[in-house]
Parts: sequence; C-alpha cells; structure tokens
Amino acid sequence: MDIEEKLLAASIRDTIHNADLALVKYQHVCEGNRDDNVEEGDHAEALEEAERHLVFLIEKVFRDTAVLAERMSLPGYRKDVLRARQSLQTLTATEIPPWDVAFHSPPLAAARTMFDSIATMVEGREVTGLRVFETILHNTPKIIERGGLKPSNEADVRNAVRAVLQLAFRDVVREVPIPKSIKTYRPDIGVPSLMAAAEYKFIDSQQEAKAALEGIYADMRGYAGHHSWRSFYAVLYMTNNFYNQADVDHEFRLVKADLNWTPLVVIGPGARKTKGVA
Repeated sequence: MDIEEKLLAASIRDTIHNADLALVKYQHVCEGNRDDNVEEGDHAEALEEAERHLVFLIEKVFRDTAVLAERMSLPGYRKDVLRARQSLQTLTATEIPPWDVAFHSPPLAAARTMFDSIATMVEGREVTGLRVFETILHNTPKIIERGGLKPSNEADVRNAVRAVLQLAFRDVVREVPIPKSIKTYRPDIGVPSLMAAAEYKFIDSQQEAKAALEGIYADMRGYAGHHSWRSFYAVLYMTNNFYNQADVDHEFRLVKADLNWTPLVVIGPGARKTKGVA
C-alpha cells in the first residue's frame, strides 16, 4: 500500500475525530435553542456556524472515502460510498438514543461505516504491527529487568527498549524530528512504517509524576497536525506506584487529551542518581 493511501486514511480518521467534536459543539449550541432565538441574533449565527461546520466534516468523510476507494482501484465501492451519501437528505439529522444523553448523528455514523469497511485494507498490516509495538512498550519493565539494568533517566530506559524494537521493526528511529514554525519537537522513538511514536518519561517521585504529565500535554500540542505520525504513546516509567493506569486514564479524559495519544503506566527498577554521586 502506497504512503499516499495511508496518509489519506489517516486524514479521514482525523476528520471523523473532528466531526465527533463538532457534534458535541452542535449539541451544546442546540441546548440554548428557544422559539425566539433560532431565526436571528447571536444564537442563530452560532447555530448556523455549528451546523455548517458539522455538515462540512461529514461531507468530507464521504468525499475522501470515495477518493480512497478510487485510488485503491475499487470503483464499485466508490459508487457505494456515493450512493450512501446521496441517500441522505440532510447531514444535520441527530437523535438521542435511550441509552445515552448525547447527540448521535446517523449521517456521521453512515460515513464512518463506509470508511471503516475500506480502512481495514489500508491499515490492517499497520494495525497488526502497532499491536506488536504497543506490546513491547508495555513490557518495558521486563526488558529492563532481564537486561539487569538500573536506569536513572529516560535515556537509559528508551535505549534498552529501542534495542528490542529494532529486532521487530527495521525502520526504528530515535528522536524523530517533527518541525514546527519555531521549534522542532523530537519524540524519543518512532517507527515510520507504523506512523507511530513513543515518548518516555522517567518518574522517581510524586512531584516528577505531575511534571511528567504536564510535559506530555505540551508534547501533544507540539506533535499535533503532522500526518506522518498517526499514533503516539506516552510511556510513564515509574520506580514506584505514584499513579496507576486508571489514574492517568482518568486524567487524560479530564483534560480532553488528544485521542491519538495512549498513556501507558509501567513500574520498574531504577532511581535518579543523587547529585554528586558518580
């Protein structure tokens, strides 16, 4: 599969994510609807803008999925995508199912389904590799322990993990450059063929745990918007149980962390070197 198809599939996933956010905003605006404010005024303008943005994103998912099908030489499926779009009279239709309190969008669900059916062909091989990548990251403490290592910083940990990753992936790179207008960000480890990168944080105290999370949030902003990298993992290597996985998962939800970031809490041996001790 050519890189262009992979990048287009990644772009469609981003559009679907943005459409989910636009649907939430649309519901928020709709909750302020009254009989006297939906025709004109500031609220009417906000409602029209939220509606227009949601329609644009859903339309884009259909359109880009049709382009992806064409690039993959699937003309029959391209026609299916176009027929599915044409069958929808409006893209602003919403409903609240009995098991939820949030808006659901049947048009967005239809667009997502059309993409998911073809995404497996584009991403299937990468998803399998991604699971291997993730499993190795999960097993960071075992890698450290079996190597008889006592790390004292991020570099000690990531170097040991990178050596194992190189046995599974030929294209492992270190300190992946992600240039922005002012600063170049550098995730610790990347596998370009998977479009995946990992950022390690070495944590030896409660204070370092809080600082590490703040650092991850800054990394999210720095790494965002670069389509060569699709999946990011924040590996929090702790020398003690300062936070558990549930704590960090909850924190990510509270701050509305980017959905393409996955936090992994691991606990292993090691300690910061005391200043002045060789």
